[in-house]
Amino acid sequence: MILSFHPCFDTDVQVILGDRRLDSADLHLIRNAKAIILPQTCPQEIYNACSVSGASVFPSYEMRFKYPGKMGQSRQFKDFGFLHPDTLRWRTVDEFKKAYPASNDFPHDLPFFIKDDKSHEADGVFFVKDMPSLAKAFDYLALRESSGLPGFVSQELIPSEGNVLRAVIIGRQVITYWKRPNRPGQVITTISRDAMIDHHWRPDLQEKGRKQVLSLSGKTGINLAAIDFVFPMSKDDPAPFFLEINYFFGRRGLGGSEDYYGLLYQAVREWLGETGLDPGSVILV
Repeated sequence: MILSFHPCFDTDVQVILGDRRLDSADLHLIRNAKAIILPQTCPQEIYNACSVSGASVFPSYEMRFKYPGKMGQSRQFKDFGFLHPDTLRWRTVDEFKKAYPASNDFPHDLPFFIKDDKSHEADGVFFVKDMPSLAKAFDYLALRESSGLPGFVSQELIPSEGNVLRAVIIGRQVITYWKRPNRPGQVITTISRDAMIDHHWRPDLQEKGRKQVLSLSGKTGINLAAIDFVFPMSKDDPAPFFLEINYFFGRRGLGGSEDYYGLLYQAVREWLGETGLDPGSVILV
């Protein structure tokens, strides 16, 4: 029996949980499933129940929950030996201030980045070039701490000229495109901040990113995520630095939601075929 918790994929049994938690009937289905399709917004409770059931599970979210947030990902890149910017993890603002109490003492060369652990799409990302910009970051992070969301990283700046390569892995397929600044001097480059999407620029570097994503997937099992890279663009042959892994990601660079779900449907069918089950038993709804 194939079980789907994904609202867009109907199969032998489809369960749309919404906001409710797993009940005994759900757990019975999980224990008896041969394959389970998870939603992209899968809570850890569901993943834990499915991962110990003996069923094949798509997508693999083991790394998402083992290395959560930017703090976790910085450990993941180090543990697996992937090139990434020098990154320090901080539990609180006070911990940072005690480590670097002097006004001219910083953990990285100026400028550098401060990044809130759990924010997305450049929310909570600060470009630190002096003490006033650092103080602005601390004000934001202190509010996050007071609301029960502590933790952040400080990270060296890789001189990428604002260009960020996004590589999206969907099953066995990797799609790459650039997020490029639309104004001179822009260093925080996201689609939500009007970055330009470019599928054609620097295909040589896109290929480097693609190879790194395939290596990441081979070592970790990650098969549905958007991985961002930066390159030191002043070098003749720049290497890709892993920046972050996004398990929730925009779809504009993939052609929109309809194209994205078409790609995801293809990946689910391929995965079912590899597990020895019937790909035709899943319907995109």
